[in-house]
Amino acid sequence: MLNKADARGLISKATSNLGLYAVAQLTASDVGTTRFANSQISQNVVISDISLTLTVYDGSREATCTTNVLTEKGIKKLQDNAKELLKHVPEGDAAIFTFSTDEIGESIASGALAKAFDTEQRVAMIKSGDAMIEEGFYSAGALELTTASIAVGNTNGGFRYSSYEFVTFNTVVTHAQTGAAGSGAVCSYTTIPDILSAFKKAQETAIHALSPVSAPLGAHTVILSPTAFGNLINFVATQHNAKAVGDGISYATGKLDTTLFDKKLTIRDEPGHAQLRPILFDLEGNPRLSLDLVREGVVKNYLYDNKTAAKSGTLSTGHAAGRFPGGMALNLVVDAGDVSQEAMISSTAKGIYINEFHYTNFVNARMLQITGLTRNGAFLIEDGKITKPIGTVRFTESMLSAFQNITALSAERELVTGYAPMLVPAAKIEKFHFTSKA
Repeated sequence: MLNKADARGLISKATSNLGLYAVAQLTASDVGTTRFANSQISQNVVISDISLTLTVYDGSREATCTTNVLTEKGIKKLQDNAKELLKHVPEGDAAIFTFSTDEIGESIASGALAKAFDTEQRVAMIKSGDAMIEEGFYSAGALELTTASIAVGNTNGGFRYSSYEFVTFNTVVTHAQTGAAGSGAVCSYTTIPDILSAFKKAQETAIHALSPVSAPLGAHTVILSPTAFGNLINFVATQHNAKAVGDGISYATGKLDTTLFDKKLTIRDEPGHAQLRPILFDLEGNPRLSLDLVREGVVKNYLYDNKTAAKSGTLSTGHAAGRFPGGMALNLVVDAGDVSQEAMISSTAKGIYINEFHYTNFVNARMLQITGLTRNGAFLIEDGKITKPIGTVRFTESMLSAFQNITALSAERELVTGYAPMLVPAAKIEKFHFTSKA
């Protein structure tokens, strides 16, 4: 992990002696990955990466170059390339953005997760979990430890730095003869996640998934696990990107302060949440603001970086995220409900429980219409109980409709992975449409 002093030194070198205003972004990571398949360890590696991005400005023109060669020679070449590129860049539509002078807290990784999930510990945990797998089934998946640093600085001496640790684990347990499968996953930035619980969930789901019946099509009451619900929440959050809104391709275009969803639904980006990524600034050095994207069903805010904010005559919300022009939410939180997932199931006379979606994609972003497949556990609910497993089925549904039909959210929430980890409850939704069988 790149420490604060070294990060400051590299950014200072990159932004000095240019004769131009410049901003540098530095990201560094060590990713230790232990993969397993057919109940055997197949890979156990650590990959280190570091990247320095330099943006130079001249009036409304700007040019950006990136390198991972951080020697004196490599940084000088980065500067020369950026200045040369700047000669060929046309005038832009925004002037230089000054680096924020706001005081912003910083977080330094404790090292506790790195110690608990070193190479040997990852192997031991996977072996312990796989020992729980019943005869006739096999496991596959990955346990990954990331330690990372992010720093941003500019020509005038502005500087931000934070570091963090993150552990993520997923497994699929599959029946060797039938292919019936179940999945389990956990992740954490702070506490040691329970790897064995994920193995247990995957095994139990795989057992229950044996001998599936034909999947029913049409509109159904569904109960979505936090993993499945979080997958759909991702699509809503991405559309609050100010560039997508400005381009007119977002469902949220022109819809601020409009009620589009059930009042139970509140989606927030909460940079300071204790369970989520502890980075309080964005890649332009601005403080990340805590914002409601949707509050009690009402569209409330768009996410801006410097450019989209200037174009819209407003201020950055601190959501610059590099390859996502316009701003992205990286600490999503969905407000909990007031019932247990078990109560949601027991109150359902007829429905379908979904453990996980995959291959989800937009059909029509303006209508929030999404399609995807179920996998690793989908079951009929009959008379308040989970009964028979069903085969893979495709859904095609507009979230503008589905999220108007939320009838319950669970009081319990789970940290699940998406384009960024998020804290999400389970959801009960009426009239959710399944359109074809796989």
